[in-house]
Amino acid sequence: MFAAGQHFRHMDGGFYRFIAEARHSEDLSPMIVYQHLWPFDPGVWVRPAGEWAGRFTPVEENVVIRGMQGDRTAAQAAVEIARNTRRAG
Repeated sequence: MFAAGQHFRHMDGGFYRFIAEARHSEDLSPMIVYQHLWPFDPGVWVRPAGEWAGRFTPVEENVVIRGMQGDRTAAQAAVEIARNTRRAG
């Protein structure tokens, strides 16, 4: 499905790194393990694999690095605006 270490941009604008595929401990449904990279605080998450469909776009690592060199405060504000707009729609 995805390669470990592959980078993605969420539709809200944040960057993530795919870590692994997993299975839910109770019903064995497909899950995805990923890490927030920027502009969020680092954190590892396990979420349903279905959430990735249409929400994440593969990007090259250099795109992520350029983003991480940018203005974190402005980027966080832009992500929040995009997130709120998406939730309102």
